[in-house]
Amino acid sequence: MKKAVYYARVSTSLQEEKGTIESQKTELVNQIKKDGNILVHEYIDNGWSGARLDRPALDDLRKDIKTDLFEAVYFLDSDRIARDVTYQNLIISELLKYNKEIIIKGKNYVHNSENKFTLTVLGAVNELEKAKIVERFMRGRREQARQGAIVDSGGLLGYDHIKRTEAKRGYYKINEKQAQIVRFIFQTYAYTNVSITGLIKLLEKKGFKTATGKSYWKSSVIRRILTNESYYGVHYFNRTEKVESQIAKNRYAKSMKTTTKVKDESEWIAIPIEPIISKELFGVVQAKLRTNAKTLRNTNNKYFLGGLIKCGVCSHTYSGVTWKGDKYYRCNYRDKLYHHTNLEELFKCDNQSVKSQPIDEIVSETILDKILQPAVIKQHIDILKNTKQERVATLKKQLGQVDSRIGSLETKKKRVLDLYSEGVLDKDGYVEKIKALDAENINLETDKEELSNKVFLLERRKQIRKDINYFCRLAKKRYQKLDRDGKINFIKKLVDEIVIFKNETEKKLIIRGILPVLANNNTLLPQYYTGHWRGAGWRRYLAQARRNFLSPSRRIIP
Repeated sequence: MKKAVYYARVSTSLQEEKGTIESQKTELVNQIKKDGNILVHEYIDNGWSGARLDRPALDDLRKDIKTDLFEAVYFLDSDRIARDVTYQNLIISELLKYNKEIIIKGKNYVHNSENKFTLTVLGAVNELEKAKIVERFMRGRREQARQGAIVDSGGLLGYDHIKRTEAKRGYYKINEKQAQIVRFIFQTYAYTNVSITGLIKLLEKKGFKTATGKSYWKSSVIRRILTNESYYGVHYFNRTEKVESQIAKNRYAKSMKTTTKVKDESEWIAIPIEPIISKELFGVVQAKLRTNAKTLRNTNNKYFLGGLIKCGVCSHTYSGVTWKGDKYYRCNYRDKLYHHTNLEELFKCDNQSVKSQPIDEIVSETILDKILQPAVIKQHIDILKNTKQERVATLKKQLGQVDSRIGSLETKKKRVLDLYSEGVLDKDGYVEKIKALDAENINLETDKEELSNKVFLLERRKQIRKDINYFCRLAKKRYQKLDRDGKINFIKKLVDEIVIFKNETEKKLIIRGILPVLANNNTLLPQYYTGHWRGAGWRRYLAQARRNFLSPSRRIIP
């Protein structure tokens, strides 16, 4: 009898809604009971793509591998571990390294060449099968759309989505009650001076609901309605696709593809539907949207720290506003609350507005007096290097270890070449192994270069101090000669974000940038304090600070 766990995963929101994870759990629990083992824990990733290696439950499993929490782990199939064969082999290697028993499809996995080959083939087949299923599914949907069928999920305000039956294909039917809301939005925006913000107040005052039944409207929802061609009778399918975001590439997400990209117009499929408004009215609205986008953009009041300031309570950005001739930075979320008519049910951010001039001066002084101070930068170098000799010795030891690993890679390459020349490895196997060794060698060479640079810098302490003094003098002179736009660009390259806490409880300003700054962490506005740490420690601190300020009794301070 062994301590056992299981890992289960479904990848789509549809599977998540249908509860297919439950069938996996039932089957795995039955397998554990049949083998006479005890279930001690379960790891479930519900709605997470198998194309990702970073999944919450899988991460927990990989952490627990190093403990004695379990002795055996069960998977319903190899594609539940991961879609990618490389990821599958990585997870299995980690489990075997810590002597964990692996059961896949009810069979004990033994790490020998036959099983590894079988797993690789199965993984490749799974990837191919998934690609074929997706292609067949999308091809069928495109063909139905060309025949005039509505094949998307609906959710279009003003229409009821009538699903396909054996006798009739899917279509949109006008919902007259909702259509009145759509006409009101278009006509009000086109023929009055009411803005999108004004529309929010009007819609909420009249008690109109969104397509999802919500009482509160957002400007983004109204803008999507105003720019949707479906309302004059042309609904487009195959217009967008999901792609992997380069910006959010390393963020924790259920799917690899988190960004929507508009396809080339030639790929769009137009489906005629019943119109709610005329094409002429739609054209009037588009012209007004284009005009407002040009004329309402205030380029004269360019705020010094625009886009950098964030609210310490609700995490939204601050934007510049002018009130009674003075410029302020104000929380966008708090500002958007005034777009709505009923605020009782909404969370109220109590962070106050701050005048732009003193904040601009504080940040400028911080750049000059702290970031460009030789003593501050030297102090950080002293902190980071700890005791010089001990640090250098440690780095040299690590450098020696990296050199040793690079040498062993060369030995492995010779061994692979021998296996290939003896006919043990075929050409594809040889190329694959050499590529893997080359990739590992590149990583080690990068580590070696970084370690060598660190040793070099630590052994040149006097020269570094001279370089720092010269850099600070030169940077200050050049900063003072910059015009306003130049100073803004300079600050934006150094400062990642400025977090403001200004309410009845506390008044603080946190400046966080690429260069660490030492300052007193207990000073109040209009002084500043800075956080000189990064990563998880920073996020934990900020999250705790926000929790300290959130309570049901908060009110908006005008």
